[in-house]
Amino acid sequence: MNESIRKVRLDGPPPRHATQASPTVAPTDARAMAPTQPVAKPERATKLRQVAFLALLVGALVYTAQQRRPIGPSAGALDVKILVSRVPADQSAPLRIGTYNIHGGKGTDGRRDLPRIAGVLGGLDFVGLNEVLGSDWFADEDQAATLGRQLKMTSLYTPTEERWFHAKFGNGLLTKLDVTSWQVVPLARTYGKSFRNLLHVRARAANGTPVNIVVTHIDRSDDRERHAQLRTVAEYFVGLQKPAVLLGDMNSDADDPEIERLLKNADVVDVLGKARGFQTPRHIDWIFTRGVEVVDAGLTPAGPSDHPHVWAELTIPAQE
Repeated sequence: MNESIRKVRLDGPPPRHATQASPTVAPTDARAMAPTQPVAKPERATKLRQVAFLALLVGALVYTAQQRRPIGPSAGALDVKILVSRVPADQSAPLRIGTYNIHGGKGTDGRRDLPRIAGVLGGLDFVGLNEVLGSDWFADEDQAATLGRQLKMTSLYTPTEERWFHAKFGNGLLTKLDVTSWQVVPLARTYGKSFRNLLHVRARAANGTPVNIVVTHIDRSDDRERHAQLRTVAEYFVGLQKPAVLLGDMNSDADDPEIERLLKNADVVDVLGKARGFQTPRHIDWIFTRGVEVVDAGLTPAGPSDHPHVWAELTIPAQE
């Protein structure tokens, strides 16, 4: 009987006091439950790095391109196609000369119009030009060359500085005089913003007399720079053999001490002062002469440019 009871207990349901095992539940991890962030693909990361590198490269290129860089000295000869009418060597010769800061061809109305500039310069034998723009991606020739074509005069562009990988800005000339040689002398820059130069031209008047002509544009951004450059140009001019002419935008009026010092030289003549006296309005564009006779001089008001055009009729003495 005991054996039967043992079998029944073994085969029957478990006793009431026995507990059943509960299913095991893994502990909860908050980090594991958080939504996963998308992982950037290697290709996308590479493209981002390439874009960043390209942006830095473009920025460096733009910064470098817009910086002003000086253009050094140069020299040469000029093949003048159309010359002034010749006169005998034993006679004096007329010379009609002018200086014009063309402001890149932009007038007081804000409009850029080189034919309007050319209209002011007709009838001259030699013109010194300031603030001439060079060729670039939008213009295939410098402004001096354009004016030369329009006026049927030989041109020369002498840039002072380079920007945006082009000879951007400088001086120039238009001539019907026979130019035997020309030389560009950079002016020192210590305090100012822009680079400047002087252009020394050795020409022959209609009677064959050699004439030294200097074209320049003085910086105005710092008075110390302006005075130093003006002094350098004045000393250069006074040291030339006569006859000699100095013309350009000096960025200095008659009260400037450097202008006063230049005019203290007994043989230096201010053509406007000589021809017009006290009737001359305030101006910063000048023509000075040594060893020539001033017949007449005048000033065409601003309009085609933000500067007036100063002109003079001179007489070059016969060859000795």
